[in-house]
Amino acid sequence: MEAQYRGPPCRRRAFIDVPTTSVGPAQGNIGDLFFGNCTDNSTLLGAECGYAVVPLDYTDNSVGVAKIALGRYNATTSPRKGVVFVNPGGPGNPGVVLATELGASLQELIGEDYDIIGFDPRGIGLSEPQTKCFPKNGSREAFITNTVLDRGYDVSPNLTDQYNRFHLIETQRDANALYQAQFEVCAQTMGETIKYAGTTSVVRDIDFITTLLEGTDSLINFYGFSYGTVMGQYLVNVFPDRVGRVVIDGVVDADSWANKAPYQQLHQWLNSTEATYALFYEECAKAGPTACALAMKENEDPRDILDRVERWIDGLYETPLAVPIATRPGILTNGRARLFIEGGLESPTGWPQVAAGLVEAMRGSGAAVLNVVNRRQLVDLERSAVSCNDQRPFAPPKPETIVDAGLEVLKHVSRFFWSVIIAEPDSGCQYWPVTPPERYLGPWNKTLNNPILIISNTNDPITPLVNGETAHGYFPNSSALLVQNGPGHTSIALNLTCTVLSTRAYFANGTLPAAGTVCEVDESPFPPPSDSTSSNSSATGVVAAVVNSKTRVLDYIHHKSASKLRKANNPS
Repeated sequence: MEAQYRGPPCRRRAFIDVPTTSVGPAQGNIGDLFFGNCTDNSTLLGAECGYAVVPLDYTDNSVGVAKIALGRYNATTSPRKGVVFVNPGGPGNPGVVLATELGASLQELIGEDYDIIGFDPRGIGLSEPQTKCFPKNGSREAFITNTVLDRGYDVSPNLTDQYNRFHLIETQRDANALYQAQFEVCAQTMGETIKYAGTTSVVRDIDFITTLLEGTDSLINFYGFSYGTVMGQYLVNVFPDRVGRVVIDGVVDADSWANKAPYQQLHQWLNSTEATYALFYEECAKAGPTACALAMKENEDPRDILDRVERWIDGLYETPLAVPIATRPGILTNGRARLFIEGGLESPTGWPQVAAGLVEAMRGSGAAVLNVVNRRQLVDLERSAVSCNDQRPFAPPKPETIVDAGLEVLKHVSRFFWSVIIAEPDSGCQYWPVTPPERYLGPWNKTLNNPILIISNTNDPITPLVNGETAHGYFPNSSALLVQNGPGHTSIALNLTCTVLSTRAYFANGTLPAAGTVCEVDESPFPPPSDSTSSNSSATGVVAAVVNSKTRVLDYIHHKSASKLRKANNPS
């Protein structure tokens, strides 16, 4: 079934002259394992870098090998308890750096008696074969620049306007053609090699590498943030008898991830987004103009602040803002403004910078906002290589179907539907050119030999508490749900002594929080300027170390975080 287009085919279908040579195969023998000194100057003292050679296809060892890049930060106390694999989310984020640069910070969450193992999942980062659908540097960026995949969807303030629906359908047709074109490029440059990425193969890699490191009788320990919670759910269901200590933090529902098209997932995905958006303005009003640039007076009604911002965003639909002095000059559109806010909601420690960036843009200087939106973390189709190999194949939906579903979500769930479609680029898999050798689609409720720990925030804008509750429902007798009463994406969005003590106790001896445990946050997203470090003053011992170091982990996981805005304001 073909997606239906209107108008001349040449208007939307892109044809690109690309090389037809495939990415070269990885080298080595299955089972090779190497660790040595890291070459990056930013690595921690004592951190190691290396690789493991694993089967490219676990259903057929004769196909070849994959080389998985590894980082290790060794236990700093004894007796050593083993290794913990960590994943920062994405998909598409390399993970070696979690050990080589952030291993000490993660040990504060997990325990100093574990080795921290970071790894670049196959197809990502330094692991081989790499995802190189667009071989030339910057060519993928050039492909999408100023298209809907770059600037986002512009949505009229009047959701009942039939012209708005027509405009969105036209935009969706463009998006579909772009998805089709980029995946056809990938088929030409990578051929069948791209089919060996995906979460099913990655969890088999974790199992294989655990055996190389710790032996056949060892259990698998894992801490996954965001998309890493999908990896964790695959892991415990594919290897239920090998579960050791597993934490999933900021939960994505693995069943929806694998079995629904992205546009069908977002009504649940956005379950807490509006509440988090409202809380952003409530905290801003509470902090007042000395801490929040959007507040015009003390004790201002937060709805007045929200209304000012929303009127400005609505105005961008008719009159985009020219931004001539950005790192990459352009225009600030309705869609780009939403992308900026949606990303900023994930990291409450950056809310003061988000507010400042919005104020600058509302006064006519959109450089800070545009610089953030334009800073891309993904350089190729490494995320699609995971999500499309994971997704159950489905018939291409009509553009009208996607738009109507989006309008329903906009009316009844959240105004950020189209922002997430672009910010979390998992769409278009109806055009994916290959079929992976394995694609795990469930069940998701296997009986586990050890219980897992699930952590969710009450106001997580992209992985809501309902997802954590759903995962807990899959394992009612072999999991505990720890609720963190605060905003942001994952438990490290704000400092929580309670949560840190819970994760450390779990890794130490398997102690799970009691049913119904709710941890309260220790800091405000808008601390008074004179008290910006006050949340550290009462912390002692290990908790103080967490408070001082976890910001680096937070900034890495939240790729749209406050640090990104600071860099956008001060490009080097």
